[in-house]
Amino acid sequence: MAVFAKDIARELGLSQAAVSLALRGRPGVSEATRAMILEKASELGYVIEDRASPSKRGMIQLVIYKRHGKVFSDTPFFEQLTEGVAEKAAELGYHLSISYFYGTQNHQEQMRSLHSLKSDGIILLATEMHATDMKLFSKVGVPLVVLDNFFPTEPFDLVGIDNRYGVMDAVRYLIGCGHTRLGYLHSSVDIRNFLRRQDGYNMGCRFLPEPMAKDAMRRVVRVGVTPEAAAADMRAYLSTDPILPTAFFADNDSIAAGCCRAIKEYGLRIPWDVSVIGFDDSSLCQMMDPPLTTMGVHKERMGALAVVRLHEQMQHKIPESVRILFRPRIVIRGTVLDLNAPITEEELQNLS
Repeated sequence: MAVFAKDIARELGLSQAAVSLALRGRPGVSEATRAMILEKASELGYVIEDRASPSKRGMIQLVIYKRHGKVFSDTPFFEQLTEGVAEKAAELGYHLSISYFYGTQNHQEQMRSLHSLKSDGIILLATEMHATDMKLFSKVGVPLVVLDNFFPTEPFDLVGIDNRYGVMDAVRYLIGCGHTRLGYLHSSVDIRNFLRRQDGYNMGCRFLPEPMAKDAMRRVVRVGVTPEAAAADMRAYLSTDPILPTAFFADNDSIAAGCCRAIKEYGLRIPWDVSVIGFDDSSLCQMMDPPLTTMGVHKERMGALAVVRLHEQMQHKIPESVRILFRPRIVIRGTVLDLNAPITEEELQNLS
């Protein structure tokens, strides 16, 4: 049976991206980790390519832009994106170099460092970028694909999430379950994805009759992006003894997890007293009690598709730019109560 990088990653409890880098002799993992990966690969019968031989197609860079790092620091979302990039790059025969570009450090020096790697193309993970930051990359001199952000005035290919309509779908799902008093757990860190999710929340609320729609748009709780920070901010909100909505939408699963913890500490039951829906379908969802209903995103596929589009640019010098947005899908679990459904005996026991 063939052994793949994902099998080694599962055995060692590491990310596929780290395993792929180690197997291909690329920087980005410690020597101790590399040695452990190579030993496990040999044990499982993985055939390691001759790392001294040149890549068939050359090298691409995954450049991760960090303005503040607050969004990258906590969620597994970005690890899964990176795994998708690494796996597809290896499949197409490219070496992959992963580097960081820090918004708070000297831009010219960092650009010189990127140019010195002489890559054939760049995938720019732009989650924390502002539109003005894109000017830094306007003359990189190689094909470039933007991942996980949307800059409508820039002439670059983009692979991202349809945040507006994904959240609108989430809100309409809550409304379809009979929830008319809605609230929004909105990140205190303003990135473009979260601002578009706010637009989507407001779009969804417009399906409510007035004045419920305006009330829902105003019912916004600003919380931190880590579960710990979100829980602390939610505790502060609950301490004011507010009239709670019957259902909240949360900007992502990390926020949802922290706020659910605080809600339960307050003595409320999820979903019986308060329903919550998240966004991302991260590994946190299955760890929660009850498991989190959320909007799922094909993260690995997003990363892989960015590589495919970059490969097409590099091979054929395509003049047109394209924008590919993944529309999230509802993943129904246990944190949203359907108020329209008949109450079961088990639900009666929970309510008693």
